[in-house]
Amino acid sequence: MVLVGKQFDTFEQWEKDSILEEKIATIQELVSQRIVQSKIADALGISEKTLIKMKQLHPRINQAFVNGDTELESKLVDAIYQRAVGMEYEEIQTIIEETKTGTKKRIVKSKKKALPDFNAAKYLLAIKFGRKYNEKKDIIAIMEKRASKGDDVWFNEALSDELSDKDDQIEKATMIRSQKSKVM
Repeated sequence: MVLVGKQFDTFEQWEKDSILEEKIATIQELVSQRIVQSKIADALGISEKTLIKMKQLHPRINQAFVNGDTELESKLVDAIYQRAVGMEYEEIQTIIEETKTGTKKRIVKSKKKALPDFNAAKYLLAIKFGRKYNEKKDIIAIMEKRASKGDDVWFNEALSDELSDKDDQIEKATMIRSQKSKVM
């Protein structure tokens, strides 16, 4: 009788080989750099299908993807913030000059300041502090008021099935709106 040992899945094999933590860190790092899943699988030396299955079976693999996305989001928000408030940065130029004695390499460093970006600031204010800073806050308030009073009737998809073409749909929606206005 021949005894066959348990065949490990990739996750268990990585665990057995003591490289699981390294692989999880690689996944998280690559996700945070917006690397697509197929390229991540290539970097791990597995097929994309195997990676998808591992995400479903092993919460730690899935969590590495979630953590990578969170890290990416944080980097992007930081970049928008830096742009919104302005920033100083150092620009480095390498100048190569030909002289009688040979070539001379000169490095020129200069500090520059990027001015604050108004649109980035508006975006962050609207996202962080909500409607108060949304440039469409008046339109949103009107829509909410109409919806709460029942003044507005939204076009229903079920109604569109009964109509033959878009012109009929628009005409029908206009008729419904105008009938609702006459009632009030």
